[in-house]
Amino acid sequence: MIESSCMTRHASPSHVPGPVTALLLGLSRHTPFGRGKARKLMARAVRALNPGAPLDVALYGGRARLHHTGNNSEIKALLSPHRFAREEYAFCAEHMPARDGVFLDIGGNAGIFSLFIASLMQSGTLIAAEPQPGMFARLEQNFALNPDYAARLNIILKATAVGGSAPGQLTLSIPESAGQASARRVAGVPTIDVPVIPMLDLLTEAGARRLDLLKIDVEGFEDGILFPFFETAPDNLHPRAIVMECCHAGRWQRDCEALLASHDYEIVYKDRTNMMLVKN
Repeated sequence: MIESSCMTRHASPSHVPGPVTALLLGLSRHTPFGRGKARKLMARAVRALNPGAPLDVALYGGRARLHHTGNNSEIKALLSPHRFAREEYAFCAEHMPARDGVFLDIGGNAGIFSLFIASLMQSGTLIAAEPQPGMFARLEQNFALNPDYAARLNIILKATAVGGSAPGQLTLSIPESAGQASARRVAGVPTIDVPVIPMLDLLTEAGARRLDLLKIDVEGFEDGILFPFFETAPDNLHPRAIVMECCHAGRWQRDCEALLASHDYEIVYKDRTNMMLVKN
């Protein structure tokens, strides 16, 4: 079942890659051409062959409609999905229960991370929140392309930002790459106003009684989500495992690492982009 805060989209006419594009994608996905400078050349060729058009491709055992411009996450998933977020995906595969688990994706983007988690789940609840209208439409579309997930999971898609202690509105800065939108003001880029809901409210409305895995990628607004949540959330809703972006920690107004340590979380992996934590 899919529950969406906007009208759920049915999969629209396909965007199947042509033979030359399919060959390029195969080389990029399954050979060293999917790395470094070679991947950039592949991306240019794919764009030239498909100007302005997304592509329907296999992804994590399902399907996805991915855009080759304007969103780094989609570009990486299109050209080299098996090299994308490998450490994070391995962590999730270890900590996400196959049955009856609950996953929350804050900053759902086009749904790439959530599609991977859905591929791990045989039953349970998947909640994804994405505030940008255009990106939320891609998130909906990608789940519409995978009816098998809807048949076995309770999928809740929300067109909203997450954070604060009360529902309201939030201003997002939208840079050139749509996946890098942030509630922290970025000088010289366009802004939009979007609805916002506290993390605890989102889980409560979904009927969640536990949270097995939290993924949070909000370009420096993590503290605006986590501090209000841990101030009020009951222990049973504290996430058992967390994948969290940390490369924008300089934008935090309060220290998320210290907050999580105070709630008995241990960092088990950290690189310059992300960190992964488990609750002891």
